[in-house]
Amino acid sequence: MPTGELRACVLSGGASRRMGRDKALLPHPNGGVWLSELVNQLRALSLPVVVVSGHSSHQQLLHGRAGVELLDEQPAGLGPLHALGQLVVAEPQQEAWLVVPVDMPLLSAAVLKRLIQAWELDPHQAAVAADGQRLQPLLGIYPTSEVFTASLRQQLSEGDRRWMHWLDRIPYRPVLLAADQLRNFNAVSDLAALSDAR
Repeated sequence: MPTGELRACVLSGGASRRMGRDKALLPHPNGGVWLSELVNQLRALSLPVVVVSGHSSHQQLLHGRAGVELLDEQPAGLGPLHALGQLVVAEPQQEAWLVVPVDMPLLSAAVLKRLIQAWELDPHQAAVAADGQRLQPLLGIYPTSEVFTASLRQQLSEGDRRWMHWLDRIPYRPVLLAADQLRNFNAVSDLAALSDAR
């Protein structure tokens, strides 16, 4: 499957309760905010980007940005697997999605490229990021063939929105990536580490 059939999906619809403010709009050390910097990294790979979010501020931030679309997540707040389900319904012709969470602000285009290269070795399987200790399933490449979409629809219809449970139903392989770039920043106490990392 050629990379031209791959698009990126940024999951940016969370409530950021532990952070106390919208993580996507936090200032990034490279300039801009977390959401815009992540989009920059993805666009550096020439990937079209769809941002899934129910926040109007995210739509305002990216409005008119070339190569970037926004999917209004409704209802919002049901978790990332539900958001992916909405995207699959909205874009049924897409072959595969590079899924990226907005709260990994240390991700670089180089690490994303390594994930893509690993997936291209067997594009019929999902490629799921791993940091050497555990999987990071919100960073991965997921095909949209029937085995993936049918299991996703079935699980969501059962009211189960746990991503790890979906992995139990689909073919995937872990891809070891730089652990420091896979860190999730969820709370105010994490922000000092972000400054130190840069």
